[in-house]
Amino acid sequence: MDIEEPDETTQSLTDSLQVLVGEKLSSVTFVLDHWQVDFDGNGFNVMSQIAVTGADWTCRSGEPGFRDRLCERIGKIVADAEFEDDIGVSIVFEDGGGLHLSTEPDDYRGAEALLFHRTDERWWVV
Repeated sequence: MDIEEPDETTQSLTDSLQVLVGEKLSSVTFVLDHWQVDFDGNGFNVMSQIAVTGADWTCRSGEPGFRDRLCERIGKIVADAEFEDDIGVSIVFEDGGGLHLSTEPDDYRGAEALLFHRTDERWWVV
């Protein structure tokens, strides 16, 4: 029995996120009802909660200081990124800080929690 390799179009989101490793968080855009987070051309539209983490702190969207903490991550290099169903995308930076983009159903109101797009024009919707 021959086993076929998965087609590139069926690539998992976690596998696809590996394109972020080694890239820097290059911009954050605050839009009326969502955020755009860009990593040298690959990025997310986030319509859900974001948590920013440091060595001994976590700051979530809506909390005082959130925007400052998120912007402090600009320029940081991604060391790891993964996706877990109904939990979200976790991005860890080389300095140990990170971002968590939630896909927990209680954390978003619309049909999608986030959109991930790559420079090769591939898209994922969660």
